[in-house]
Amino acid sequence: MSSPIGIIFDMDGVVVDNHHYHLKAWQAFCKKYGLPLTEDDYRDNINGRTAPAIMAYLFGDNLNSQQVLDYTDEKESLYRELYAPHLQPTPGLSKFLSDASDHHIPMAVATSAPTENVEFTLDGLDIRSFFKIVIDQHRVTHGKPHPEVYTKACQALELPPEQCVVFEDAISGIKAGNAAGCHVVGVATSHKPHELTPVKMTINDFRDITIDQTINLVHG
Repeated sequence: MSSPIGIIFDMDGVVVDNHHYHLKAWQAFCKKYGLPLTEDDYRDNINGRTAPAIMAYLFGDNLNSQQVLDYTDEKESLYRELYAPHLQPTPGLSKFLSDASDHHIPMAVATSAPTENVEFTLDGLDIRSFFKIVIDQHRVTHGKPHPEVYTKACQALELPPEQCVVFEDAISGIKAGNAAGCHVVGVATSHKPHELTPVKMTINDFRDITIDQTINLVHG
């Protein structure tokens, strides 16, 4: 009998295809504070990173810790307001989660997002019950591409990294998953498929992969 596997999901761009709404929120935030922000800047320097790292990128070392918190809350509140009318799971995700649950595969969410966004997403979609573990930015010290969030997720699932499959849409997240020693699947929501390297496979959404294929990434 094959040893068990675990599945770990990034949230933004994986559980939900919300890239456009985060981009709109960041652009509105940056415009307010006179900061230039292109879509490439967002993809390369913001997507997948923790709030302190993002604020340091935008403002340099000019913010104290309270300002970082206040600015982050402002931007994330704007994002939730923009995305709330459009909240929906990435195509194919609901069936994929059900199939994984039927196979008794433990699952986790490992994200750089704040707790408020995790609650907004998982509870708003009514999918929290699928996940044994949820790790958000408040449980990690180092943001992606550091492997900490995925290392902690594997430990919480009580599985070695080589038995865990990570679904990621961000370049920094792919680096984190690989650095943790997991098998990484790229989800082409924020980047073009050819940009998502190195990964075991690339999907557009969860209609492109089955549970058997996921298991074979570990045991194939």
